[in-house]
Amino acid sequence: MRLDAIIKQMIDATGLRPEYNRRTVESLWPEVAGKHIASYTGRIYVKDRTLNVQIISAPLKEELSYLRELLVRQLNEAAGADVISSIRFL
Repeated sequence: MRLDAIIKQMIDATGLRPEYNRRTVESLWPEVAGKHIASYTGRIYVKDRTLNVQIISAPLKEELSYLRELLVRQLNEAAGADVISSIRFL
């Protein structure tokens, strides 16, 4: 058996899959949003299927609100699972 398959089985067997998926989406934000946007990002966390992202620039926060659905779709695709249903910019 391959190591990645063993790790996936362990995550599923211990019931850690939801937490693993949440952490995966949080870590993928800089990759999906891009380095420039990530540089204006503060705290990132998932709560109740919503990715909460602190943006320190009001104009950028407004621009990102128009891309909300696209970002949700891209983050879920990158994570390989339907982890979040919305994004809230703080």
